Amino acid sequence: MATNQLSFESVTLPATSRYDQPIREISFTLADGEALLLEWRDEQGWPTLADAAMGLLNPAAGRVQFAGRAWEEWAPDDAATLRSRIGRVFVDHAWISNLDVDENITLAQRHYGADPATIYAKALEVAARFGRAELPVSRPAWISRRDAEICQWIRALLAEPRLLILEEPTRDVSDDECEQLVAAVALEREKGASVLWISDDPRLQNNPSLNVQVRAKVKGDQWESCA
Repeated sequence: MATNQLSFESVTLPATSRYDQPIREISFTLADGEALLLEWRDEQGWPTLADAAMGLLNPAAGRVQFAGRAWEEWAPDDAATLRSRIGRVFVDHAWISNLDVDENITLAQRHYGADPATIYAKALEVAARFGRAELPVSRPAWISRRDAEICQWIRALLAEPRLLILEEPTRDVSDDECEQLVAAVALEREKGASVLWISDDPRLQNNPSLNVQVRAKVKGDQWESCA
């Protein structure tokens, strides 16, 4: 039986320095393996939904639950462990600049006790899904935006995710690479991962292969669920 992984109950997200008005009345529930697609345009600022879904941004109103409890009900250590099973592609500020990209990719899993050799081998397996035989051994500033985006995919999938949060994940990649990501995410959904797609890329918005259960957009400061 599917369980509810993520739910927003009449949530209002506060304004932030990157987004100058709140988002009101966000309500949805994702069970294991289900997906939401939020149409989000660059001019709307910073998508705060992702931080709220991870319990990193407190709602101004309403309740965000993950794995059956509101984030504030989880003990700090338990909340941190849950976040280690959330794979995220960031719209910006994705890397620690003084670590090489391969170190960035494996950092979170090594922090939570994974054997470095084992997790590196697994990262190479994930990279192979995207036609990559190795991980970049260089600083993030020295690789292309396209390579950086695909490396974010690798890191996100490396988490064996219960939840995937994908913010503008196809901005700098080809059509073929976009389809590789869609296929890789579908495999994770088969294992039970829920997914938040946050993008206005027509290759995602018009892609029936995403098989989303919830579609939404933000109009003004209001969350609107779409048919």
